[in-house]
Amino acid sequence: MRGRVRGAVVAVTALATGLAALTGCSSDGPGGSGGGPPAALLALPADLDAEAVAGGKQPAFEPSEVHLAVGRTLGMDVRVAPLPHGWRLVDGGDTALLRRDADSKQSTCAPKTAGCGHTVRQSWTATAAGSTTLTWRYVDLATCTEPQDPASCRTLAGKEVRVTVG
Repeated sequence: MRGRVRGAVVAVTALATGLAALTGCSSDGPGGSGGGPPAALLALPADLDAEAVAGGKQPAFEPSEVHLAVGRTLGMDVRVAPLPHGWRLVDGGDTALLRRDADSKQSTCAPKTAGCGHTVRQSWTATAAGSTTLTWRYVDLATCTEPQDPASCRTLAGKEVRVTVG
């Protein structure tokens, strides 16, 4: 019985962590563009969740709201795996408000590990006051007519992050 309780606590903790990641963060905590943790850190829903949305088994993902001060950073963790589906950024927001920073690998796979994926953190630094929206689509990569253009792929699910800077 003790193992079940411990497992339930882990599952509830993981669910709470996932929900916090989807709802957004404020820029009140530490972090900025100086190499530390982002002021706001989100993660795109897991592949299985996106496929459940695509299959009509759960509702679409609600938009997230993020508030940043000028000079603070937003990070979005994106899981990248060798699957026929995947998350792609289709709208990087207003470049007058957010500067796209370099992506960074957050996790890696052991060499020659079949089917292994990794996490990439996409980052933006707030440069001016205003509002903009970042948009990702979970797409079927086999349907892309232009391999480098996610808008040319069949969309299975989507996620928006509404960013207010000021």
